Parts: sequence; structure tokens; C-alpha cells
Amino acid sequence: GSASASGGSGRTRTRLLAILTTVAVVAALKVSEVVTLPLALGLFMIAVTWPLLVALERRVPRWLAVVCTVLAVLLAGALVAGAFLAAANRIKDVGPELRPRLQSLQRDVAGWAEARNLPVPGSGTESQGAEATGGGGQVAGKLAGVIYSMLEVLGLAFAFMVLGLLEVRDFQAKVRERLSKRFGEPLLQTMGEIASKVRRHLVALTITCAVSGVATGLFALVMGLDLALFWALLAFMLNYVPSLGPLVAIFPPTLFALLQFDGLGRPLAVFAGMGAIQFFIGNFVDPKIEGRVLSMSPMLVLFAIVFWGWIWGVFGALIAVPLTATILIVCDQFESTRWITALLSAGSDSEDG
Repeated sequence: GSASASGGSGRTRTRLLAILTTVAVVAALKVSEVVTLPLALGLFMIAVTWPLLVALERRVPRWLAVVCTVLAVLLAGALVAGAFLAAANRIKDVGPELRPRLQSLQRDVAGWAEARNLPVPGSGTESQGAEATGGGGQVAGKLAGVIYSMLEVLGLAFAFMVLGLLEVRDFQAKVRERLSKRFGEPLLQTMGEIASKVRRHLVALTITCAVSGVATGLFALVMGLDLALFWALLAFMLNYVPSLGPLVAIFPPTLFALLQFDGLGRPLAVFAGMGAIQFFIGNFVDPKIEGRVLSMSPMLVLFAIVFWGWIWGVFGALIAVPLTATILIVCDQFESTRWITALLSAGSDSEDG
């Protein structure tokens, strides 16, 4: 009787300790956002670029392989930034052309609301224009602040990635030297398996996002919808948020089509086409590619976005899904925590069982 009682109290103590540890870790992550967020991003970048580094090391000296890998990351970043700048310039060009159409839609909506005795915000086109101008300045200022903060985080993450790529081999050697063979090799093997699964998940997710972006851009071109490059980039980014992102990606181009085209025919066609693209990717492409690695339930995706957004702000929300997937992959690697992955994921790794 006493043995079972002591065993039960021991389990309770262990659970309480686990809860307290989790709370302490979450609090530490929130307080240390300036360091932990760039570090997490840097580790993701190392995991993604590792195969390129290993392939280059077989052909050139290690330092040159690191330099080439870093240059490849810079080139990819420059291409993405260039695409966004091109889209931003195009938005600036078409803005004045669409302003009369926007004002016409505002008048139509206001007339419809007044006919049904519904409240209409604003008191006239001029006041609405002034409010929009002031609001636009505030939005631009906030957007500039967000972009500056993101560039700061990305710069520090890039520095972590470079240092990590330079020192990862030395770290592996130190683990082998300082730890006994009984602990050192299994530790390196486990870390390698975790990194491999994380890398496969990120690559699979990126392929799915790329398919969505290309299909969205091509459909926008076929429909004559302006800002095709912007809609492609938007779909690419939003598909990094499974389940929720593809739904959100349908509406901005549809609303823009209402501004660009007269009548409802073209906007409805854009809505149907964008919806069909996301439906096809979500039901056929995604299960073929990403589903083989890890599938997350929609509720977990939403919780992850809210949770990591609360801890690390906008950037936390952006990387919430891959970060949560990494945690599930780590849990799946150990017998004692495998139940967490089974409980929270919508599927399992078919190859690793």
C-alpha cells in the first residue's frame, strides 16, 4: 500500500514539475525574444541549407563551401525582396487608376446601406478621403516599423546561421570527444534524425507553397487580373499556414477583382478559380508531398499562430507552424513523448512509422 502511494505521489510530483518547467520555458522565451527568436530562425536556416553545405564540402574546402552556402542564401533573399519590391511598385502605379472605381463602390455601398436605414461610417466623400489619407500615413508608419524590426531579426538570424555553419563540425567533434561513446554517438544520431525530419518538413511545405504561388499567378494572368506577381507571392506565403492560409489567400484577389472589373462576372470567376486552386492543392498536392512528413490539425495550426504570436509577435505568428512541427518531430523521436505527436498531429510519418 505504501509503495503504491509513494509511486503515485512520485508521478504527481513529476507531472507538476513538468508543468512548472513548461511555464518557466514559455516565460523565458517571451522575455528573451530579442535573442531566442533570431536563434530559432538561424537554426531553421541551418537545417534547410545543410544538404547544400554537405554536397559542397565533398568538392571544395570547408571554408569555401560555407561561403558558397551563405551566398546562396543571400541570393535567395535578394530574389524574394526583389519580387516584393516589383509588386509594391506595381501597386503604387495602379493605385491612382483604381481610386475612381473605389469611390464609386463606396457610394454604391453607402446608398445601399442608407436605403435600408443602416449606419454609414463617415459623412461624405471628402471627409472619407481625408480620413483615408491620415489613416494611410499611420498605416505606412506602422508598416515601416514592422519591416525595420523584421530586418533586424533577419540580420541577427543570418549571423547565427553563418556562425552555426562554421562551427557545427567542431561541435560534432567535441561531442564525440567529451562524451563517452555510449552517450555521444546516440546523441548525435538523434539530433541528426530530428534535423533531417525538420528539413524534410520545411522542404515539403515550401514545394506546396511554390505550387500554390505559381498556379495563382498564372491564373491571375489568364484572367487579366492586375498584380499577378503580388497575388502569387501572397499565396506562396499564406500557404505556409496550413488549412487557414489557403482560405485567406482566396479573398484579397477576389476583392481586388471587384475594383478592377465592371459587374460581378469576372470577380466571381476569380473567386471560383482561386478557390479551385486551393482546393486542389489542399486535397491532392499537399497530401502527396507534405502529408508524408507531418500533418497538423487545423485547430493546432490556429493555436500555434496565436500562441507563438503572443510570445514573439508578428514573426512568431509567421514561423508558428514550422516551429510547432519541429516540436512535434522532437516529441516523436522519444518513446516517452511520442503520444504528444500522436495526439496533436492529423497524421504520421509513413516512412518512420
